[in-house]
Amino acid sequence: KDPTYTKTHTIKDTKMILDGCKLVYFGIPGRGEATRLALTIGGVKFTDERIAFPQWKEFKSTTPWGSLPVLELSDGRKIAQQRTILRFVGKELSLYPTD
Repeated sequence: KDPTYTKTHTIKDTKMILDGCKLVYFGIPGRGEATRLALTIGGVKFTDERIAFPQWKEFKSTTPWGSLPVLELSDGRKIAQQRTILRFVGKELSLYPTD
């Protein structure tokens, strides 16, 4: 069982999961902005890779669902879909409400 996904992980484990991650989205605020803000508020060091619209046609086939944003974790795993990414980041950084 992967210990990084248990409910008893520590802040140190969270930093290991998210530190060095890469958020890939277009060079506009759009659907990637909330995740950019959450990572920044949480103090996570991340790469903000912005795809230019002319590059999208070539880049699209490399994404899990043929869409952006995509969050690539430091271990290489990719998470796609804006709400899924934001919920994951929010929970990992204790920014997601518990009630």
